[in-house]
Amino acid sequence: MRTSPTAFCRHDLGTTLLAVATLLCAASSARAQDTNYWTLQYGTRGELLGGCVVGSAVDLSATYYNPGSLALVPDPKAILTATVLGMETFKVTGTDPGQDAVTSRRLGPEPSLFAGTLPVHWFGGRWAYSLLTRQKLDVKLTEREGLVIAVDATVDTLSIGGEALFDQNVNEQWGGLTWSKTVNKHIGVGMTLYGVYRSQERSQRQTLEAIGAGGYGASLTDWKDVDFSTFRMLAKLGAEAEFHNTSVGLAFTTRSLQIYGNGSILINRVVIGDVDLNGTSDSHADVTHGKNLDADYRSPFSVAVGASHAWERTSIHATAEYFFSIDPYVVMEAPVGTNSPGVTTHYASYNHALNDVFNWGVGFEKRFSEKTTGYLSFITDRSASRPVDRYDISVSTWDIYHLNGGVAFTLAGTDLTLGGGFAWGKAPLRVIPDSEGVLSAAIVPQDVSYSRIKAILGIAL
Repeated sequence: MRTSPTAFCRHDLGTTLLAVATLLCAASSARAQDTNYWTLQYGTRGELLGGCVVGSAVDLSATYYNPGSLALVPDPKAILTATVLGMETFKVTGTDPGQDAVTSRRLGPEPSLFAGTLPVHWFGGRWAYSLLTRQKLDVKLTEREGLVIAVDATVDTLSIGGEALFDQNVNEQWGGLTWSKTVNKHIGVGMTLYGVYRSQERSQRQTLEAIGAGGYGASLTDWKDVDFSTFRMLAKLGAEAEFHNTSVGLAFTTRSLQIYGNGSILINRVVIGDVDLNGTSDSHADVTHGKNLDADYRSPFSVAVGASHAWERTSIHATAEYFFSIDPYVVMEAPVGTNSPGVTTHYASYNHALNDVFNWGVGFEKRFSEKTTGYLSFITDRSASRPVDRYDISVSTWDIYHLNGGVAFTLAGTDLTLGGGFAWGKAPLRVIPDSEGVLSAAIVPQDVSYSRIKAILGIAL
């Protein structure tokens, strides 16, 4: 018995597009790293110790980790210049073992710290400057599927196709001026004032279509584009005390103060055809659009404590940091526009909120000889993601764990450092897209995983 096109469409349209649906879920939930605060580390020794140096006077990376430490660094000019190469991978997996994972991979240099001292001693302290990247991620996920299903090779066919694209780019740069002063030979205090520029862009696009014999046809086009840039100020304040073989440190990061923000929103959702096959067209368009919108972005207050202790050949470094929550607020909002025949305009706001987070880490330093020292560290990097609604701008939703290690040695009178690290994390997808009936609504959420491999090379200046 021949199956009618209409019956076939009703039964199989949703299930045959599950491969596309998996990518649509990915496009809604695969994110970048702005709710993980410990992803990036600075300075060669800071990299190898996983950033567990809030209680350790190390080098010019103290301008970021603990400004109070800078006054206790014997020679702040002696900083190792670290070149870090990394490979960052996002992978979206489904319950179907036969479905290939959708992957985005980036290979290239990692963000680093550029810092130096200034030849002034105003207010009796040491002055320094620093430029660093706190967030930088570029994720691109793309999937295209096209099928022709033969119900009856001579009569009934159903052509279905889908395309999903997800691009996410986050870039946050910090520029700071540091003042640090010794209270006495054992205690240093300091502050770094930062100007912060952040840009974020996200583009989510999906297109689904089905064309069958008997005149059946339906399609969905869904675009969600948002971009904004902000400039804000914040400060880091710190103190460190050194006594014999033990040192302790305390550092505070203030909440940011918004100075300027601007962005745009475009949401364009179009359905064409008789999707539910009731004989009436379901065609409609929903649009949200706004340019030169005011934008606001906020970062939390945090408190970090650290300590280190040195034995004859071994040192241990530990740091813990608590990041406070941020209540829901509006990042950008687009007003209602003017309706036209078949087109309805809507108000929309992109929102943000953050949970409180506690991270900790420990690093070990082993001196094998006067010229060779080994390092090993482990840190947690939990996500502060707190989804507000489907227009939430939060990015990473997964907790990450970092393992780093390496060795510093002297070769032909030159101080060198070689090392590497591995980071990993995983979380379920938290958003299922609405396909307006063109796809089955019974889509099971899948997983998104994150991994990062880095190689470190340091050369003493």
